[in-house]
Amino acid sequence: MKPESTLFSAIPKDAADILNNFDELIQNTLPLNSRQLYQVPENVRTLSHLLTDDRPSRRMGYMNEAAALSAYIRYFMWWNLVRLTPLFAGLPFALKDGDVCLDCGSGPLTVPIALWLGCPELRKKKLTWYCLDYSQTALSHGEDLYMATAARTAATTPDQQIWQIIRVKGPVGTEIKKKAAFISCANMFNELFWNAEQPLEQLVKKYAAQLLSYAEPDATLLLIEPGVPRAARFVSLFRDSLLRKGFSILAPCPHSGLCPMDGRKGGKWCHFVLETDNAPARLKKLSAAAGIPKDRASLSFVYAAHNTEVEKNAPDGLRLRVVSDAISLYNKTTGRYSCSEKGLSLAIAPEKELASGDLVCVECPKKTEIDRKSGAVKIQL
Repeated sequence: MKPESTLFSAIPKDAADILNNFDELIQNTLPLNSRQLYQVPENVRTLSHLLTDDRPSRRMGYMNEAAALSAYIRYFMWWNLVRLTPLFAGLPFALKDGDVCLDCGSGPLTVPIALWLGCPELRKKKLTWYCLDYSQTALSHGEDLYMATAARTAATTPDQQIWQIIRVKGPVGTEIKKKAAFISCANMFNELFWNAEQPLEQLVKKYAAQLLSYAEPDATLLLIEPGVPRAARFVSLFRDSLLRKGFSILAPCPHSGLCPMDGRKGGKWCHFVLETDNAPARLKKLSAAAGIPKDRASLSFVYAAHNTEVEKNAPDGLRLRVVSDAISLYNKTTGRYSCSEKGLSLAIAPEKELASGDLVCVECPKKTEIDRKSGAVKIQL
């Protein structure tokens, strides 16, 4: 069965060229000497520990430290661009000239740069970006990298409009001068909620109110976090909060009902996997040198719009969003856990026919069979 759409779309050739050589763009924009370059793998490994198993010892201003920021840009930012650019290439962005955008936890402007790479139609829009972060140095480096990226796309997009970047130092909740038509947060909230003592439900209520205070009446909002259970739980709760505030879910959900993969303890969590076979060779080499090789990149996200009606299902059809890898079933068939308006679903199809993130439309089953192991509704494709 051919999917109706997929989450990770093909990216423009100029974007692929830039991503494949992003280390050169970084070195030309933010050069290091030979000794500093030699230390990058070790600095990446150290920063990786600070971002994962050594979180309690991480200082709030760690991104102001030169070695940590350089490691972040040369490794983590590059990987984030690799996974975000194809995601953005397939999402329905409807920004127009004059729109104000807000990127919270912007760091080195990863989200604006990924949008520039993945959505060439947005390069022609006159946009103003408020980029909010604790680290003024990260924001400054990010603006330099954005300008360098835009310079490399000038030949392929001769009528491009350079976006206005307004750097704002501070946490979420810091005042900006204008309301935003588009609000984004990528890999920010996990740094705030991971070791928090308050329940996630309480934190989501707080952060949702802060983000929505920035929004225009018809704003769109994009929240992205790592594809791990606790982050997916946060995203699911945030989705619920947006639905209660009158938002419609544009992606990835094929329905507006309860989330069947909400990341509760012991349950399944909604996340999507991008294979890294075609990731830049030098980025994979750096991963290996740092001792943290990647064969897949995953994320959890929700993209929503206010005052927008979204048609989820065809009159006589059922849409499913494929989430999991292929699973071998007891009768020698293959299934993938999916999400539909019927809740947790098990899409049964040949192993290589579908991939994580695919959206398929099928006839509504007249009879429903329940998978005994997971409780999922079986859907034969």
